[in-house]
Amino acid sequence: MGLETLRFCFGKILIFICMGLIVKDYRLTPYELELLDVIWNLEEASVQEVCDALPRDLAYTTVMTTLSLLVQKKKVLERVKRGRAYIYKPAITREEVSRFMLGQIKQVLHQDSLPSLMLNLLENEEISEDDINALKAAIRKLEDQQ
Repeated sequence: MGLETLRFCFGKILIFICMGLIVKDYRLTPYELELLDVIWNLEEASVQEVCDALPRDLAYTTVMTTLSLLVQKKKVLERVKRGRAYIYKPAITREEVSRFMLGQIKQVLHQDSLPSLMLNLLENEEISEDDINALKAAIRKLEDQQ
């Protein structure tokens, strides 16, 4: 399943508070994921640095507005003032978003079946011997834990 398929499956990010527990729902638009990816890669960045790192030209104000939304409403970025500019840092990890999105895909598209999800991922990829060895090692580790 490619990135475009993942991007299609998710719209907005919501944070629900249920009985005192925070349940995070990391649904991001493709554009928001693109900005977040830049910040994950840079670890922290100003609006201008994000604009410069994007593979396409976007208006400074568009990027600034979206980053502000990701801070204030979606709570996936943190912002600190440094001099005259704001510096943005991730408030969540790439792994947290990945786990959430894969969990949603597993639940919605694969009837909550892990083997179905894994086989779908593997069927559409060229798998190297190193990949196979890494998968075998992961399975052995899971078996040892049980």
